[in-house]
Amino acid sequence: MKKMNLKRFCCMIDCSRNAVMNIKTLKQWIDVCADMGYNSVMLYTEDTYEIEGHPYFGYARGRYTKAELKELDAYAVSRGIELIPFIQTLAHIEGIFRWRDYAPVHDIDDILMCGEERTYELIDAMFDTLSECFTTRTVNVGMDEAHNMGRGKYFDLYGESNHTELLLSHLNRVAEIAERHGFEICMWSDMYFSFATGAGNYFKPNAEVDPRVSELIPDSASLIYWDYYKRTREDCTGMMRVHEKIKPDFWYAGGVWTWDGWSTQNRYSIEALKNSLSCCRECGVENIIVTLWGDGGAECSAFEALPSLFFAAEYVRGNSDLESIKQKFAEKFGISFDEFMLFDQVTREEKEAFYLSPSKYLLYNDPLIGLLDTTVPDSCREDFAEVARLVLPLTENERWGYLFKTNYRLALAVAAKCDVGIKIRAAYKAGDRSALAEYAGELRKIRDLVYDFYLAFEGQWMRENKPFGFEVQDIRLGGLMQRLLHCADRLDSYVSGECDGIEELEAELLDVHGTRDNPVGERRYLRYNKWPEIVTAGNLAISR
Repeated sequence: MKKMNLKRFCCMIDCSRNAVMNIKTLKQWIDVCADMGYNSVMLYTEDTYEIEGHPYFGYARGRYTKAELKELDAYAVSRGIELIPFIQTLAHIEGIFRWRDYAPVHDIDDILMCGEERTYELIDAMFDTLSECFTTRTVNVGMDEAHNMGRGKYFDLYGESNHTELLLSHLNRVAEIAERHGFEICMWSDMYFSFATGAGNYFKPNAEVDPRVSELIPDSASLIYWDYYKRTREDCTGMMRVHEKIKPDFWYAGGVWTWDGWSTQNRYSIEALKNSLSCCRECGVENIIVTLWGDGGAECSAFEALPSLFFAAEYVRGNSDLESIKQKFAEKFGISFDEFMLFDQVTREEKEAFYLSPSKYLLYNDPLIGLLDTTVPDSCREDFAEVARLVLPLTENERWGYLFKTNYRLALAVAAKCDVGIKIRAAYKAGDRSALAEYAGELRKIRDLVYDFYLAFEGQWMRENKPFGFEVQDIRLGGLMQRLLHCADRLDSYVSGECDGIEELEAELLDVHGTRDNPVGERRYLRYNKWPEIVTAGNLAISR
């Protein structure tokens, strides 16, 4: 297999979803990417960069100052790396809308107001920072997943709009601003794909394309086909052929699954990348991005993705032999490929051609309400105790031990907590107050294990990221620890006769998917990552 002829081989790091990688670690990240063979690092920053005259843009979010961006850019250039900004100029910019300064440019949800001159003044100010701080003259302007654009304040002012025309008009204004600042732009393709094909979702291989949409996309703009799933080669190639019809010379973005909790899913990511990179070779794609997103709180360290990133780097060099890749990985990183793949065990093995992520929901699942108790298999304690046993020796690794320490502490906490709610409910139904007294003590011990995990995770975060964003983790994990103590006190009150019953344990457990005809389905691990949906059936303001 020959080496792929690429213009850009890029790694994108998410610096917006709570975690903003600190300067020291980002320089280390640039070094690692350069050493693996990437020639570009991309910073995904929604509002986490400084804009002159906009004090509330990225306020209290750990934004990069212009001085920091210049320092990072100079360092990247010295390492042969093109540092490319990924910003948002339409949707996914909800961070600014909590401030009244940005009410005039807010349409709906996380979406900027199209057609509003103050919107384009803001975007022009964004490009002022980019022009001043980056050597590259390429920028990703986002524009993805803006499905409700024109349906908020825009609708109130102007009525119903043609969404295709509205999007393309906005794109042309952004492209004009970029061109005035000397930039070419690329953007995520989902909105343009949907309008050009009439597809109801972002997946329609071999679809017909409306040429009128293609003709209205500026020459200076490139589309990025993003797809992080393990498609068949036929489906992936079909999607690429459709993109070629919409706008030739599109980019491709795959992903390493770092956004489902504290641990990555390298095995699934490698299988997905293997197929998509093969299709890129077949379709002649010359710009490839491997993304690492932080949805859900940015709990996972980017460094856990090294097996997938290294595999992708070797693959584009023409090496698809896994044993050779493993040998080179060990030589480069001082630890075996298979040992690094143990992070997958904390999120569990792939099942039925997809992936799972139980460690996060098992940790946060309430011990009395138990919204996800119906998913816990009988083997759960043994599963996570085995993970802890396998990971423990690696906590002593000089370079990577801190990552394994976090996952070791997580596995211990999950092993102890995963089925305690099930046992408490069974003891309550049986009227076994002696057992409930023991479980009250067990909840307090679990609280201590969660605190041990918290300390390891805090050390990892502060080593790699700016402190901003960790307040979310304090709220989540601190809330969990307090809840464990509260539930223990509730059990004690019931055992002592101070209260007549525990209402949460009286309630019938229903299937988490809401199937009335099947109140309790098969007990099996799920992919369940949204913290507010795990901890409560109520509404929470803190969701990100």
